[in-house]
Amino acid sequence: MLLLISSCKPKETPKEERYVVLSPEVAEIMAALELTDKIVGLTAECNYPAEFASIPKVGRFGNVGKEAMLKLEPTVVFAAGLEQEAIAEELKKLNIKVVTVYPQSLDELYDAITYIGAITGTQQRAKALNEELQASVAAIKKKADQLARPRVYLEIYRNPLMSVSDESFVGQILELAGGDNIFPTLEREYARVKPEDVINAEPDIIICYSRDSISNIIKRKGWQNIPAIKNGYIYTHKEVNPDHILRAGPRIPLGLKRLYDLYEAWGRDQRS
Repeated sequence: MLLLISSCKPKETPKEERYVVLSPEVAEIMAALELTDKIVGLTAECNYPAEFASIPKVGRFGNVGKEAMLKLEPTVVFAAGLEQEAIAEELKKLNIKVVTVYPQSLDELYDAITYIGAITGTQQRAKALNEELQASVAAIKKKADQLARPRVYLEIYRNPLMSVSDESFVGQILELAGGDNIFPTLEREYARVKPEDVINAEPDIIICYSRDSISNIIKRKGWQNIPAIKNGYIYTHKEVNPDHILRAGPRIPLGLKRLYDLYEAWGRDQRS
């Protein structure tokens, strides 16, 4: 996980904190820490909670507007890694304090919450949030450990076809909820896969976030005999909220619970 902070020059007069947040995961953490009233700017992807709708937007995750940010006079900008590294460097050169947080596992999520709590003076809230999350995750894991484990295929892109490995945050979530990822090892955490490899892996459950419809997925060449398709265990973003699965944020227990419920329903059918 990236946890980086750059210091700005000392101010003569302390300013009220004004946060610009460029990552939806971090934005959700800050909302959970009751910091929404200090957020003055967000990227368009920051869509939860509902209060974020009225906060000015400074572009998209991969295309942040520097001038739009500067107009908001932030005291701290919270950025992620990846394509936000360049804008983060530009802001640092302007003596704007930049905090980079990019959790890529549950443990890193807990660390990120602690870190953000320390920076924003909400240490006790952060501690309580972590305890609540850890208890929720442990409760789901305890139940998931009793399940018959379905083979799961999660699709994040259609063209090219892409899935997740067990090294990714999403892969860890699939496993923790009680499933077996059909692509435990890939070249990267999120990587291209071949249609024939999906077919040969015979997944019991398919979760498709590529915005393809169930009717179109069923029509893919050679996929008709995949167990998930034959038995009706195929889901899209309409049935499984991607923000609960793909974002390393405080709503992860909701995603784990949803996956557990799908796995448990599949297991019941196997016993009947």
